[in-house]
Amino acid sequence: MKKVVTLGEVLLRLSPPGRNKIIGSSIFEVNVGGSEANVAVALSQFGIDTSLITKLPDNELGDVAINKLREFGVNTTYIVRGGDRIGIYFLENGYSFRPNKVLYDRKNSAMSKAKIKEFDLDQIFMDRDLLHVSGITLGISEEGFQLGKALIQAAAKRGLKVSFDFNYRSRLWSIDQAREKFEQVLKYVDIAFAGDFDFINILGIEPDKSLENDILVYYEDLYSKVQKKYNFEWIVSSVRSVESASRNDYQGIIYNGKEFYYSNTYSIDIIDRVGTGDALTAGFLYAYLSNKNNEYKVQFATASSALKHTIPGDMLVATIEEIENLFMIGSFTIQR
Repeated sequence: MKKVVTLGEVLLRLSPPGRNKIIGSSIFEVNVGGSEANVAVALSQFGIDTSLITKLPDNELGDVAINKLREFGVNTTYIVRGGDRIGIYFLENGYSFRPNKVLYDRKNSAMSKAKIKEFDLDQIFMDRDLLHVSGITLGISEEGFQLGKALIQAAAKRGLKVSFDFNYRSRLWSIDQAREKFEQVLKYVDIAFAGDFDFINILGIEPDKSLENDILVYYEDLYSKVQKKYNFEWIVSSVRSVESASRNDYQGIIYNGKEFYYSNTYSIDIIDRVGTGDALTAGFLYAYLSNKNNEYKVQFATASSALKHTIPGDMLVATIEEIENLFMIGSFTIQR
């Protein structure tokens, strides 16, 4: 069995029931999430031995987060307890022409203050095959960046594959700040989860082709330029056509430096968009670590994400069989 370790902040999500607005709501539903935690939970359900590295306060809210991870089989052995608070975010689910709204309350969270000296890297990386980190971890604080950078370097030095999701969040930092930090870690990255926005706006790589003329030619031109500069083993992306906040068309693209692979296109009525990128990540990593063929990789990754759009909460809750059943029947529309 392949073994993965992820690094990232675990958050509590508070949402008004259904698609109600934050203003006027007296009841909020609580979910546990966070990008790397979402990836860990999905991988664990796919049979991958997965551990999460984070720091959580030593109180009942920290216990809630750890219990949720354990519920899905994620190894919590290396979670450090301490600090003053858990990060929180408020989500208002959009509908039709009303977009999602997110409010963060995560400043000075336990994870944002975590130090590299609090973690035993030799134990954490023992017998592990891959480390996954996202740009959110690098952006939560200077401490988060230093911790993420140190683990990425340590993993690469020990021969682990490094998976990195750009996951740029404008509420955490500017594009210029993200560019400066990303450039310090991308040389260690084997698998990059990113899209054209990231490559153009953060990395400053301009395509020669126009998106308006031929979408596939556009992506192949841009990603070839990215590959030439950074030499990633894989680039994994999604392409989303937004009809409304509650209805999107969705397709996956993967590129190994030689060939492009495209998934089925899914027309989705959305229940919850949060965590869909993490589901794409987990789906690809499962297929990659399981040595599946490249067509399977792109189809399983994209179907994982498509299914997550229909599941409330941050985390994908699904079996391999459920996901395989989606892409084996071809393109389809998910109904509410």
